[in-house]
Amino acid sequence: MTESAITVDDGQPALIVRYGQLLGDEIPQAQRAGQLADILVELVTGIGLTARRAAPVLGPHPAVALHVNGVPYLVVVSWSPDQATPAQILDLQRAAARPGVRLVLVSISGFTEPQLSHAEDEPVVILMDRFHIEAMLCGLASVDGIFGQASDRALFDRAGYTDLTDLLVDTGRPTPAGFVTPDRLPAPGDMCVQAADGARVRHLFSGVAGWIEPLGLAITEDGRLLVTTAAGIVEVDGKRGTTDWLLPLDGCRGDPLPCGDGSVLTLCGPAVVAWKDGKLTPIAGDLSDARSLLAGPGADPWVLSGYGASFGVGTGTLALTRLGRRAGQQQKRHIVFGADVLTAGWLGDLRFFLAAAGHSAVIDLARSTRVQREDWIESPHHSPGHLLVTGPSEVTTASPDSRGVDATLYRTDLATGASELVAEIASNKVRGLAWQGADSPMLMLGDVRGNDVTTPHPVIVAIDRQISAATSSHPVQPRNQTPVDPVRERSAATSKDAAPMSDPHEPAVIDHPIVDRFDPVRIAARGLRSDYRLGPRPLARGGQATVFGAVHKPTGTPVAFKKVNFQGPDQLARMGREVDAAQMFGGNPHVMPVLDFSPSYEWIVMPLADDTAQTRSAELADSDRLRRLVTAICTALREPHKHGWIHRDLKPDNILRLDDRWTVADWGLGRRPRGQTTDPKRTQVGGPFGTEGFAAPELGADAHSVGPQADIYSIGQIAGWALTGNWPQANVALLPLTGPWRTIVKAATDFNPARRPGTVDELLALIAQELDEPPDIPVNQGKALLAAAAGGDATALTQLIRLAVRSHADYELYLDVLVDLDEEQTRTAVSADPSATRDVVRAVRDLHTGGQITLEYDDVDRLVTWLLVIAQQAEILEEWDLLEDTAEAILYLDLWDRWNVQNDIKRWITYRTGQAASIVAGALRRNPEVLQHFASLASNTRVDHRVRTAIRKS
Repeated sequence: MTESAITVDDGQPALIVRYGQLLGDEIPQAQRAGQLADILVELVTGIGLTARRAAPVLGPHPAVALHVNGVPYLVVVSWSPDQATPAQILDLQRAAARPGVRLVLVSISGFTEPQLSHAEDEPVVILMDRFHIEAMLCGLASVDGIFGQASDRALFDRAGYTDLTDLLVDTGRPTPAGFVTPDRLPAPGDMCVQAADGARVRHLFSGVAGWIEPLGLAITEDGRLLVTTAAGIVEVDGKRGTTDWLLPLDGCRGDPLPCGDGSVLTLCGPAVVAWKDGKLTPIAGDLSDARSLLAGPGADPWVLSGYGASFGVGTGTLALTRLGRRAGQQQKRHIVFGADVLTAGWLGDLRFFLAAAGHSAVIDLARSTRVQREDWIESPHHSPGHLLVTGPSEVTTASPDSRGVDATLYRTDLATGASELVAEIASNKVRGLAWQGADSPMLMLGDVRGNDVTTPHPVIVAIDRQISAATSSHPVQPRNQTPVDPVRERSAATSKDAAPMSDPHEPAVIDHPIVDRFDPVRIAARGLRSDYRLGPRPLARGGQATVFGAVHKPTGTPVAFKKVNFQGPDQLARMGREVDAAQMFGGNPHVMPVLDFSPSYEWIVMPLADDTAQTRSAELADSDRLRRLVTAICTALREPHKHGWIHRDLKPDNILRLDDRWTVADWGLGRRPRGQTTDPKRTQVGGPFGTEGFAAPELGADAHSVGPQADIYSIGQIAGWALTGNWPQANVALLPLTGPWRTIVKAATDFNPARRPGTVDELLALIAQELDEPPDIPVNQGKALLAAAAGGDATALTQLIRLAVRSHADYELYLDVLVDLDEEQTRTAVSADPSATRDVVRAVRDLHTGGQITLEYDDVDRLVTWLLVIAQQAEILEEWDLLEDTAEAILYLDLWDRWNVQNDIKRWITYRTGQAASIVAGALRRNPEVLQHFASLASNTRVDHRVRTAIRKS
């Protein structure tokens, strides 16, 4: 599996999201009708039909002229808190009647008399409310479908208004095929292939003839089963198997989601709809790639959509989207996970389990939207498309086997990653998995096709299993029901006062996730402006956005509320970029997180910071405090730079102090990884970019093509600003007059990006080199250990060998310390740690680099003498791998053709027998270039025959 990139749209928000803005509080009432008219024009023209704004015909209400299936329509849009009256409809008839043109009145608030009929000689006014508009925006119904059917009802029934439910729901369908008990229609064989101890498989129902493809399963609180088909949702009596239509609506798919208020949600084409008390309501759209519908935090439904697997090619579109309870409230979180994710389950707070082929994962959206390699959990079967969260740290997944013969259910412990088989069931397909909780059986909707592969034969199977103590003592919310709001009452008080100065000895960075006082806001976040009470005056105002102090009303937590100054596509795109960066890297405690955001990116919510680097400028003149600031910035940028993100606007105002740590904020001008920027023209080539003085020179030439060195330049300028107290000038390095920071700033702010440190780690290494005490180099440490050994320290020789392992091929350590060990010390060290000695011996080849360090003849002689002692001790200990590595090292050094040690090597080779002789013979065969040095041994009968054979073959 490979990590995939994500496909994002950081341009104009989807129409359904823009429509959701109109339902909120942000847009003045007087502007909403006009904006809805614009959305309607874009909707119609977006599918290739003709539409434009027309001159108003009914007071101030905007009008749209459009053609659908060759028929001209004049649509008048009314956005008022009051319902449209018969008098307004009559006014429209009189004012707008035109031969051949059909009149439509859209009233968002509905009509006082929706069943108003028309006389035969009056022009019919087609009446539509918000639900008709939402159905088209969500993709539940097509524009020509809504206009065509509503027009037909109005023309032929002389009734202007037809409810959306009446337009789309086919209540006249015959009763769907049902289920019977297995004694009446048995399966071809035993349904249970195998079951774990304590588990039992029971065949409950078999589907009779006439079923169309089953696509999902859910169970309600009162025990009714819901089966999804492409023709709608079928309600099944859980005791008798009899059926009826719950929702006869074409295009349904996936598992339905019963909710606590009695409604049932389902995917339908690219839309999500709610069905309650016989009324159909669209609640989300633009989800054509949705894979599953699931319950989540905050009593809201969520959708898993898109694809994560890219196999190293292209981009992924994987996302988890919180839907809310009305159209336009959806909040999408792009997920970076290189896997074919099939379904998801909510684990609590903002933690989700992503079930995928190959490897699954747990992701915590409160920390990051990127799945790390250490989060992977091996999937126990090849296509886990259905799951239940069956415990606080446990999921059960179901999948057909790779042959399509049987289905398997596995329980996975998320704490350990271990999986165990629950049951194997004789079902060719798995179409759904549901339960009512820990005390009830799991129900699997299967499909037993046998040899008749074209005809569905649905079966419902119950799986009883012994519930672990951990599971039974922690009841979990059934997957198919909306959970109780999980926001806990936690202390959320925060001080607006500036935090006290940090201790100079505090750690420079925090290297673990922060569990903080803002978690309740993260969990309750739902993208609603009404959840926040803003302060009367802004805390900060910039060219793109303004920041207010605010209170999250559901939890009482003080937060920072940032909103764009104007809602152009560039401004919204940049705010969306800030959201994506914060979600992806917000698990790093030095990246300022985003707690909540508008689905259209008009505003975001962040923790309320204590200070900025700007307001703490006086204390940053201290070298230690400045180093902590720079280290925190580098720590924040390490992961983004690794994945191709560049901040491009680092400056003192964007470095915020939060709970005694520095954080990097405001990624609005950031550049996404190459290939993920939807509109490269948004970044002007050759124009000013970023903040003057802190922006790298190359940003002015081509800001789209810069690398990490652009951010490193800004860090250097921040350091220069802190130390000199001066604001930097454009493209002029702000250098301290003297001291180690001058070298650091000079390197970071070089005009040529190629001459700057290439990564933040290179910059940190330079800082350490300039500010830290000189390191205790290996040779000095080795000499100290050698002296300690001479003084009787029994562990010193072992420590010396391990130091050599850590200091791979350190020339001075080897030639000034190791080879000076006497024979007894060498044998003692080898015996103490043969494995570490192997690493030391293998490094001998790296001592001679050919460029920087060249072994002298005397060095070779001493090394060979030392290695011969190691070889002899390895043979005594029967450490054959060590002997083989040592023989290779000796023969490598023999390339120097040193006659005075060559005789020592010959004597050693001559007297090897048994396994040692076999190893030496093999080493000789692998080093044919030195065999001529030992030609005299080929006829020496004292030499092992295998060694002689190896030499002769040269």
